[in-house]
Amino acid sequence: MKIFNAIFSCFLATFFLSGCAPTRTWISSPEFQSADNATYSARFTPLRGSGQFIGEFRLKVKNKTRQPLEIDWNSTRYLYNQGPSGRFAFEGITEKNINNPPSDVVPPEGTLQKIISPVNLIAWRRGPGFIDQPAFSAGPVPEGQSGILLVVRQNGKEIREKMVVSIKVKVE
Repeated sequence: MKIFNAIFSCFLATFFLSGCAPTRTWISSPEFQSADNATYSARFTPLRGSGQFIGEFRLKVKNKTRQPLEIDWNSTRYLYNQGPSGRFAFEGITEKNINNPPSDVVPPEGTLQKIISPVNLIAWRRGPGFIDQPAFSAGPVPEGQSGILLVVRQNGKEIREKMVVSIKVKVE
């Protein structure tokens, strides 16, 4: 009987304590931002990971021309509250190439889609337990305005576009 009472008491304590913890949910307004010009169209969409927080963004770029388009990741910046706040990390980025990320080429009339995270909000995964996992994990984006200054080149011409969303954390 004592064991039953102890288990039941633990169950009740867990039930009531978990019911009191507030839930935090990250919300983007608008849900995405887009840019459109004669050379390309782009869409910047905040993404929620396995939790309720926004830690990544989906960038989709459609080349409208018959010439290759280069995304310059060295010049592209994460924007926080309208100011530059570092670069982006994405699949293929390691601690060795983080300061000189390779450019992406969008083929003529092609589309590139990439999941990106602000470098200043990632945690590197190290050690033997992480060999089969991505090199980093994304942390939560803070409240405020988050965006991208996308820098694209074509035929020696540089094109810059800003896309910004407002992130709020709803506590329930």
